[in-house]
Amino acid sequence: MKKTRLFFLLLLALLLQCAGPFAPRPYYSGMHNQISYDAVMMEKMKEEIRKFYGAPYKWGGDSPQGTDCSGLIATLYKNAANITLPHSTQEMFAGAKKVHRIDLLFGDLVFFSDGGRTATHVGLYIGKGYFLHASSSRGVILSKMTDRYYRNQFIGARRIEIY
Repeated sequence: MKKTRLFFLLLLALLLQCAGPFAPRPYYSGMHNQISYDAVMMEKMKEEIRKFYGAPYKWGGDSPQGTDCSGLIATLYKNAANITLPHSTQEMFAGAKKVHRIDLLFGDLVFFSDGGRTATHVGLYIGKGYFLHASSSRGVILSKMTDRYYRNQFIGARRIEIY
């Protein structure tokens, strides 16, 4: 009886720990089992996301006072993982490891094009079909990969290797 009770208490503690304090939307919690890097790195990335969420769009920007899509991604990775990425969507697309849409994990980069195979927009995959990005009209927001606009313009995904 005591072992069963202890097991359930430990299980409850683990579940509460996994939920985490950051939840800009209900679909964000529970992503801990889908990460491409360790939990410490994920927490750092979530801290950085909190700073940028809702920031206005600013072409060439890379701060919570104003950012564009590639500046957002480059700054998130620099501050959370000390990884320097180019402030260029096309260079990010060309320089990272290809990953299939079905294999996307938290932290992967998703790329879009307004025509052709040239990447013109980048976002950070959050999980369950959502990604964070700097929209030129709405600032830093979460969007669904399945929204018609993004579904039609999706050209690929990449993973940043941190180890």
